[in-house]
Amino acid sequence: MDYDKNYIEVAYNPEELNEIFIKEFISFRKENNLTQDLFSKYSGVSREKIARIECGTSSPSILSLLKILGPIGYTIKIEKVKNK
Repeated sequence: MDYDKNYIEVAYNPEELNEIFIKEFISFRKENNLTQDLFSKYSGVSREKIARIECGTSSPSILSLLKILGPIGYTIKIEKVKNK
């Protein structure tokens, strides 16, 4: 497989997406008056893990991400990026 021929440029790199996720997650949690401790109880993800994710010192696994997104009405969708 020729990597250069099949490479698709995406709008955001993974680091940018991570920063966007963190900012949006913190905003959602605060707008809904959810402490890390309370959100931990809803999601099943430890408060410590939520704190590390919010500080950017830890990235969630897919399982943790699904647990975090579920209680707030979101999920992960994988879709093919269209060529330009």
